Amino acid sequence: MTMKQVEPGVEVAPTPVMDVATLSNELVNGVKFGVATDEDLTTVSALRSNSEPWKGRGESQEDSLKALTQLKPFLHVARLQNQIVGYVTVERDGPVPGAAYLRNIVVKPELRRHGLGALLLNKALDAARDMYRKTIALRVDPANAPAVGFYRKAGFTTVATVVSKKSGKLRLLMSREL
Repeated sequence: MTMKQVEPGVEVAPTPVMDVATLSNELVNGVKFGVATDEDLTTVSALRSNSEPWKGRGESQEDSLKALTQLKPFLHVARLQNQIVGYVTVERDGPVPGAAYLRNIVVKPELRRHGLGALLLNKALDAARDMYRKTIALRVDPANAPAVGFYRKAGFTTVATVVSKKSGKLRLLMSREL
């Protein structure tokens, strides 16, 4: 695997702003998924560092880039109109023995509540099936009611309450059969 060094402080041309008003029901057909390339990591790390919970923790884009570089083999990006609009990470193993682990779903803020999260979740479920897993698990902050509701609506149930090693806060451990 080749890794590309990214110089800190390198300016990247701003991505053109997508006109959300022009999005139609064709979103499902317009989103294309792929594995993340080295070139994608800068854009994906900016998306992560400007999203919760990482933004609230003060995670820099450089910190996000380091974390995502380690997760790159599990990272699937979503593109719409040739722009990265979200990503999902799914690992073969996680906190539930024998279950795939859905680490993150991140959607570009202006595209939230348009169905992109559901598309990313479906991609995660497909990735878990491709890993020959029959179950997928995730951790979520119980105070994040929209996320908890999203996962419950998708068939996830709470199997335990755990303490996050990073933050020391409670997290719901949720899973569902594939």
